[in-house]
Amino acid sequence: MTEEYHPIRGKCTWWRERVVDDDRWDIMLKEAQRRIECSCFIEGDLYVWPRGEVPSDCPENRKCRYYIKVG
Repeated sequence: MTEEYHPIRGKCTWWRERVVDDDRWDIMLKEAQRRIECSCFIEGDLYVWPRGEVPSDCPENRKCRYYIKVG
């Protein structure tokens, strides 16, 4: 079963994150090494970072005209 993308509190309202399916069950990876797919639903951007390196908000938040932060 694939986990859906979820909005993240404190980040842009259009920002979504989910664990990469291949990493979800890999017992050789530490939690901080699991890759996270990050997506902006408005702009269609897709990023992949190790969990320990996911930015605190969308990296394009200062340029995006649709940026609205979730409280």
